[in-house]
Amino acid sequence: MSGRSWFVALGALWLGCTPSRHDAGSRADAAASAGVAVAEPSPSIAPAASRAPAVPAPEPSPEALAASTSPAPAAEVEAARARAARVYSKGREVWIRSAPRPKAQWIGMLSIGSSVRLKSVEPIRGAGGCPAFYAVEPRGYVCVDGKRATLDTADPVRQALIPHAPLVDRPLPYRYGESLGLKRLLRLDGFDAPAWPEEIHDLRHLEVRPRSSVAWTDEVEAGGKTWLWTSDLTFVPKDKVKPYEPTTFQGVYLGAEARLPIAFFRRKARPKYRLTEGGQPAKTDAVWERLDRVGLTGRSKRAGELTYLETRDDGHWVLERDAVVVRPRKARNPWGRPIQLAGEPASAPAPADAPRNTWVEIAALDGWLIAYEDDRPVFATLISAGRNGAEEPEKTEPLVPPSTTPLGQYSIGRKWVTKTLITPHVDADDWIEAEVPWSQHFFSKYLLHAAYWHDRWGDGQSGGCVNLSPIDAKWLFYWTEPSVPEGWYAVQATRNDPSTRVVIHR
Repeated sequence: MSGRSWFVALGALWLGCTPSRHDAGSRADAAASAGVAVAEPSPSIAPAASRAPAVPAPEPSPEALAASTSPAPAAEVEAARARAARVYSKGREVWIRSAPRPKAQWIGMLSIGSSVRLKSVEPIRGAGGCPAFYAVEPRGYVCVDGKRATLDTADPVRQALIPHAPLVDRPLPYRYGESLGLKRLLRLDGFDAPAWPEEIHDLRHLEVRPRSSVAWTDEVEAGGKTWLWTSDLTFVPKDKVKPYEPTTFQGVYLGAEARLPIAFFRRKARPKYRLTEGGQPAKTDAVWERLDRVGLTGRSKRAGELTYLETRDDGHWVLERDAVVVRPRKARNPWGRPIQLAGEPASAPAPADAPRNTWVEIAALDGWLIAYEDDRPVFATLISAGRNGAEEPEKTEPLVPPSTTPLGQYSIGRKWVTKTLITPHVDADDWIEAEVPWSQHFFSKYLLHAAYWHDRWGDGQSGGCVNLSPIDAKWLFYWTEPSVPEGWYAVQATRNDPSTRVVIHR
């Protein structure tokens, strides 16, 4: 991350990319102890909202099945009822537990606008103050207490929250901007906001320092001013936020039409060269623009002290030092199989039930990433790693110097659709990056995540994490393992889950 940002939703990551100290601790269980009566499933359907994420069409209700001309057996009616029933989030952090106990390990999470299908409509009577747990798809249990979670799709709080749900089908789930120095307000004079449940608002960091970031869903008018309605339902003055310009950069999917090696161009436009009749490279008036890419043939040519690379672009050549050349650094994958360049036949057909063996290779200093399925590269792009370089981690904190990316081999353990990142300061307010999209934790405080605050792909820009463009980060988030079940906002790998390996070198 970049070392700026603001408030928490989902439990912040400290020290820039540090995992939350309370992930699913006492805060996550406070509402579960309220002992509120459990709502019954409602057959009504939530009205459409302009910001509501797409949800699957509802199954026929049990009543509809019972009224059909061919009455269904009771077992089928019960199965249809279970398929139609969902648990709906009424807060920013609704934990999916590994067992029907309030303090069982969390394995997933729902957030504003989230819902997940039930495995069974039969409640499991809770413990520790939770009135009832329900088993959800594809695994896990949710405490349904009427405050944080409900089975009623028409619940008025849930309906009021829908317009503020993150747009999880887009690269940027929120609108984002840079703080110019502001204070967040819980309410506005002259504006009638709903009475939100406890803990919707994040009461930390009400003062947002300049160059931190803000995420918001809507604008409102009150007191002769325009205000931004932020992701935790607080308000900030619009004139104190500078919107970020969304980046459109994205990597390339590899296959028969695009294969490694590939050259990307960072920082500025770079000239194209052609060979003269004497076989020497000569600069042309044509250029590759910044962040363009071009395929390479693998052929090179020395001219004095310089090396030129032949491209697949109509006989053009590129000066090697002008390009970021993406090619595998090693001949074999982490399981010992020879790496096959995209477009080549597989070395051996994999069994249909074989694991995907997903992994990513990251060149921290060169600024690129390759995604592989077993021995085959399937995607390549530019990234931004630590602005102070990359180092092997030590065994004690600090593991690596500030703003440095750790070298080594890791595995993805947790994933969040968005997660707020915080860099604490001793003598100043914290830097905060609000609702960072497509965050994937792989080691200590470090993540792969989208960066909405810069567009300098290929150069070191982060506080140690691996930055990707929002388009690339969203694709990678759903491609990697553990997979994110339908409706879940976060997932944590269990011992039996596959996990994508992350291999980082210089």
